[in-house]
Amino acid sequence: MLSRRPREWTDRNRDCGGMTVRTQRWIVTVFSALLGAFWLAVLPAGSAHAVGDEAMERFSVVYDLQPDGSVAVEETITWRFPAGERRHGIFRDIVVRMGFNDEAGRYRYYDLTDVQVSSPSGAPATFRVSDNGAAKEIRIGSADQWTEGTQVYELRYTLHDVLNPIAATGGAGDTVEFHYNVFGSNELTPRERVNVVVRAPAPSTQVACYKGEAGADTTCQAVAGDPTTFATMGLEPGEAMTVIAGYPASAFANPRPDVREGNAESSYGGSAATAANGAAVAAGVGAPVLALAVMGVLVWTRGRDERYADLTPGLTPSAAGGPAQPTTRGGTGTIAVQFHPPAGVPPGLVGTILDERANPIDVSATVIDLAVRGHLRIEEVEGGGVFRRTDWNLARLAPPRDDTLLPFERRLLDGIFGAHGDVVALSDLKNTFASTLKKIQSDMYDEVVTRHWFRSSPQLQRGVWQGLGVVIAVVGGMILFYGQGAVAALMGAGFSGGAVLGVGLVIAGAIVWFLGGRMAAKTAEGSAVLAQSLGFKEYLTTAEAGQIAFEEASNIFSRYLPYAVVFGVADRWARTFAEVAQAAEAVGRTVVMPSWYVWSGSAFPDFTSIANGVESFSTTSTGTFTSTPGSSGGSGFSGGGFSGSGGGGSSSGSW
Repeated sequence: MLSRRPREWTDRNRDCGGMTVRTQRWIVTVFSALLGAFWLAVLPAGSAHAVGDEAMERFSVVYDLQPDGSVAVEETITWRFPAGERRHGIFRDIVVRMGFNDEAGRYRYYDLTDVQVSSPSGAPATFRVSDNGAAKEIRIGSADQWTEGTQVYELRYTLHDVLNPIAATGGAGDTVEFHYNVFGSNELTPRERVNVVVRAPAPSTQVACYKGEAGADTTCQAVAGDPTTFATMGLEPGEAMTVIAGYPASAFANPRPDVREGNAESSYGGSAATAANGAAVAAGVGAPVLALAVMGVLVWTRGRDERYADLTPGLTPSAAGGPAQPTTRGGTGTIAVQFHPPAGVPPGLVGTILDERANPIDVSATVIDLAVRGHLRIEEVEGGGVFRRTDWNLARLAPPRDDTLLPFERRLLDGIFGAHGDVVALSDLKNTFASTLKKIQSDMYDEVVTRHWFRSSPQLQRGVWQGLGVVIAVVGGMILFYGQGAVAALMGAGFSGGAVLGVGLVIAGAIVWFLGGRMAAKTAEGSAVLAQSLGFKEYLTTAEAGQIAFEEASNIFSRYLPYAVVFGVADRWARTFAEVAQAAEAVGRTVVMPSWYVWSGSAFPDFTSIANGVESFSTTSTGTFTSTPGSSGGSGFSGGGFSGSGGGGSSSGSW
């Protein structure tokens, strides 16, 4: 997220990880020139022209739902090629793999079979089907033939296991939904008129249609019945179209999604053509070498943290009482134990300086810290078994007069309670907090820049370079995987330059991406705070019970517990205070337990039970804050539908 303050944005452009604008422009120019020269060299003659007036004048499709959960598809496409240009034909990328309910390592598969292609207008209609990332590409036309003007193509194919069974709710009977992306948001061809007909063994009982950029809730025409119809006009490049139709489950023979183990791959469309074999090979070999040399120099000179020369790690010139100190790069020196956290640095920012990332765990620790400081109370909600926690209630309290909130802390409190009142269950934030979390993380990055720990957002520093690496790798992947058919047709089977160039750019992109992740360099001030934080972690992991006074135990335990959560040593910290409590009891003293965390156990709480509850809360809240609604497989009704929310999808282009 860009800074809201124009001056700060200007400062960020002046220096990215300690790099001047002139240096940044030189590096980007080198890579751009390399990619541009060879990409233009391998494009076919007609592909470098602007899209112009190329468009689908009409896209008509019939989805004939079968009782077994498959769908027979009949597409009629009226395609207008660019005026005055010849092309070989068109291609259609049909998505057959996609994530399933946000489950890692699993994906949903739509098997594509029975492909047939014809052209009533006489355009070349030979075709081949090949894998294209997460899609199956149906490439229509011949490398030996040309076509132009306006042509009509008819495609027929079958997609299996496309229906979503929806469990009964509120007493209603089970339903089956056809929740499908007619076009994905990666469709870059304008579509002037789209008509969709869905046939099924029974009339539809509920329908919806959405169009626009991914996530848009703009509706399009939808009419339930037998058949069900959808229509829209004027879809621009990048706009998706999603249709949803609900049917009684009794009309189908127990359809189920085909869910498999593995990862759904991303797909990209593209083509490659002629290039001089020697130049392509040289570029493929030289690109990784150039990337490694340039990025290696930049990481060494700009990517290493600064630190104050000749000062003990953790000290700053003002703290040392001396004049401004020169700085150097690299090295950490010996870290001394610190008995307090860095002055004025809350645990969330300590977590950010540790790994240069505002992680969700840092946000969870901030919630705990705000509770310790009196802004809210965390109350366990007892579950079905003894000592079993299933949820937590967060209760907002009157803010302490002497405690000033930082911007990210204020946004966090408002995000938790703003739409729910002064008491909210943690579970109520599930699937709704992710967008607020991103804003909070952005505020945290702004804060570390404001404190001069980084010259610009570490997220931005990494993103610039890693984004460049992704671009290089994607271009290489396009050349490697999607250009070989055209290259072989134009250059002959012995041509190998395209493969070498593609592999070389993929490797170069990976190098830029990997080393770009090390470009988030701290300033000398930031390195001092890091040293103080690591010194405080050393104290939390080595503190002895005998060093802690009974009357201060409760306060110290609470104040430092959020930091222990960030460092991952909360259990060690709790054991220390359990020993303090035992020692106090042995001499007839009582250590008061914290009141900001309400335990739900059947016995009286102790430091260990509170720390265990806090750790469980931290883990659960981290997952809750990052959760988003699941993908393919859920119902598209009840407010859950939007453009691009369905299964499958397609994109098109000419070649």
